[in-house]
Amino acid sequence: MSRIFDALQRSQGEAPSSRAATPNPPVQPEALTSAVEGHASEVASPEAAAAHATATAVQAPVDWLAVPPERVLHPQPTPEQRIVTLTDPNGAGAEMFRVLGTRLAHMKDKRPLSKVLVSSAVVDEGKSVVAVNLAIALSQRPGERVLLMEADLRRPTASLLLSPSPTKGITEWHRGELAIHDALYRVGDLPLWFLSAGSGLDEPLPILESLEFPNMVESVSAYFDWVILDSTPMLPMADAASLARLSDGVLVVVREGHTRRKLLNKALDSIDRKKFIGLVFNEAASQQVTYNQIGGYGYYNKKSGRTSVSEDQGKAATA
Repeated sequence: MSRIFDALQRSQGEAPSSRAATPNPPVQPEALTSAVEGHASEVASPEAAAAHATATAVQAPVDWLAVPPERVLHPQPTPEQRIVTLTDPNGAGAEMFRVLGTRLAHMKDKRPLSKVLVSSAVVDEGKSVVAVNLAIALSQRPGERVLLMEADLRRPTASLLLSPSPTKGITEWHRGELAIHDALYRVGDLPLWFLSAGSGLDEPLPILESLEFPNMVESVSAYFDWVILDSTPMLPMADAASLARLSDGVLVVVREGHTRRKLLNKALDSIDRKKFIGLVFNEAASQQVTYNQIGGYGYYNKKSGRTSVSEDQGKAATA
């Protein structure tokens, strides 16, 4: 694992991006309509195009953050789902996610970092659990508006953690069945919004590689301080590589006793080094690393119930 931590340590030494760390500028309603409606806004004749342009010109600006009661989610996660930021907000796990959120915020002061992709090397490493907990922890920070985007269109899991009922989302938007702002849900009374995958797909690359999808992500992101993208695993699918191009940084979830070193190294090699921002260790054993947060790590002793966080990367490499 020393190679992994060497890569992590080098990523911390990267110079800040030369791109100015400024928020996305507001997008005009006309541009939003074109971008987020995607291919559904295409018209078949000059007469239809003129009618569409007229309707767009007179349309009132959409209040994207106003969500009707039927699209407010009230998650009641079970202990087995491990949404610790809700079920055990004073516990060690929730504190680790708050620390992770704080370190991401510190990184954001030095480089553009609003769209964070959460992925893993292979399946069943807990990336969706991490993505949901991280989004909740960020939304609990003062003045932060957060969007959790379920970009895993093959095996949507985040929606199962947040809603007992099916939710419409990206798939339905791409089919032209609804506008993207009508697919946004709000999570309780938190400043946290959720865009689900919708109905799952066997092959989502036509959506992810379409011209409409990156336009939609960029347009929606303008309304939020953070966008957390819950991605597919990096191996063997190409989805995560496509999504990584749209993100500012990538977090990789590693589950103890599950992730093979060879596969993890292969997954890390597929990430643009400038975008790799850290590893998150999931389900680590007692008195070992529980979560890795951008170079730091936490110990949780089940006997004493104490948690501590260290910044010592040298120790992280041998823990």
